[in-house]
Amino acid sequence: MGKGAVGFRLNVIFGDDMVLQRDVPVPVWGEAPAGETVEVSLDGVSAGARADEAGRWKIELPAGPAGGPYTLKARCGAAELRCERVWRGEVWLAGGQSNMEMTLTGSDNGDAAVRESLDPRLHFYHPAKAATVEEVEEIEGGGGHPRWHVSGPDTAGDLSAVAYYAGRTLTSRLPDVHVGLLVCCWGGTYAHCWMPEEELRTFPEGIRCVEEFDARVGGKSDREFLREQAAYQRELDIWNGRVAARRAAEPDVSREVLEKDCGPYPWPPPMGRRGFQYPGNLYRSMLSRMAPYAIRGFWYYQGETDEEWPERYRALLEHLIYRWRKDWGGEEKPFLLVQLPMYISKAEHAAGDSMRWPVLREAQADAAGSIPGVEMVVTADCGEFDNVHPTDKRTPGTRLGLLALESVYRLPVTGRPPVCVDARREDGAVVLRFDRVGGGLYLAGEGLGFRLAGADGVFRDASAHVTAPDTVRVTAGGIDVPTAVSYARYSFGQAQLYGGTGLAAAPLEIVF
Repeated sequence: MGKGAVGFRLNVIFGDDMVLQRDVPVPVWGEAPAGETVEVSLDGVSAGARADEAGRWKIELPAGPAGGPYTLKARCGAAELRCERVWRGEVWLAGGQSNMEMTLTGSDNGDAAVRESLDPRLHFYHPAKAATVEEVEEIEGGGGHPRWHVSGPDTAGDLSAVAYYAGRTLTSRLPDVHVGLLVCCWGGTYAHCWMPEEELRTFPEGIRCVEEFDARVGGKSDREFLREQAAYQRELDIWNGRVAARRAAEPDVSREVLEKDCGPYPWPPPMGRRGFQYPGNLYRSMLSRMAPYAIRGFWYYQGETDEEWPERYRALLEHLIYRWRKDWGGEEKPFLLVQLPMYISKAEHAAGDSMRWPVLREAQADAAGSIPGVEMVVTADCGEFDNVHPTDKRTPGTRLGLLALESVYRLPVTGRPPVCVDARREDGAVVLRFDRVGGGLYLAGEGLGFRLAGADGVFRDASAHVTAPDTVRVTAGGIDVPTAVSYARYSFGQAQLYGGTGLAAAPLEIVF
């Protein structure tokens, strides 16, 4: 990108190798001296706007089909800015916390995946990772401008593994179309981190999040927090150094051995009003700075940290979806969720399942079942015991891409998982009927994961059998009149029911 006059600039999200959303008008915005006219052109089409009193300008380029490479030019007086190798294609925003953030290098078979990552049609962009707008300005003022990258062995290692596999699934089925990924995630974040405080204050659950975090911070000053944060970062750097050295000595060392030799991951971080977990901070510093860059839709993998208050998650998720869609100008813009996989810690397993993760999964399933344009990837057959960061990211990423191909692009693939559409009691059994079963339902094991409750309301392990391509019959000894049925409804356990396409069915509980 060329240099322009003082004060004339494009928003940092615009740069070489970027992908603009095809078939929709494309907003372009930035800064210029107040009152000056800016003209932006792409592929022979141009549009102009005058900078307002604050020096902000925004124009909208008309819609265009997939194609490129183009040069995007922005002019203000004699100054010109250029973005080279610009494409029109498909753009998705991938958001969430650590399981969306986990890099391709850190996932299963990561080194091999990186070696095979060359894909000239897959582009990605990470905003500056900072908890406050002030930190972002420091990063960008010091020359740390984020930029677009094209997938390849020199770049893909630091890309979100889930987003990478989803993106590769799209490029494999959308010939001649470039795919751009805006990757905006941070490990250990709550849903409330990704909404502005004014949105959180519009509903009771959001208000409680703000008030409780204010209470946790108490009278701590920003200066005190920054001292705590610096000390925490030093501790984290030391821990990361120990882990890096241990892995250098033994690349295949297990997670259990790493924890034994290097100690547990330093957690939790200090709490403060300038911290990354504080309500609304990351929305302001990272997410909102990319809006309203034209996108097709959203991929979202988050919820683990919200196990602290799972009963609030349904409301938080609905408001997050609403706000993101509002910021990107689409009331029903596709929003594809990754439902949480199986997980329980050793300590909780020993003490007894608190059942917080099933509540989170049900909140996600309810959002997908009741909010138009929201769909869900099921990962009930994924996850690791005592590891909240399962390293298999190919499975959720590929399923996310397949879901997009079916639900958004209407291609003849199966991306939607089997879903229970009817449950009835019959001769002491419960008969479950499913839709979207592909070639037919099957149980990968002995039907483990099904339970029935009788008149006392106590769930007991049950037997399950596929009796028709779309039907499962569930029975349990001693229960003649079932009052409820469940499948895979626990934090961690077996989930063996699949459709003929290999997609897992979601956990469920039905009360009669």
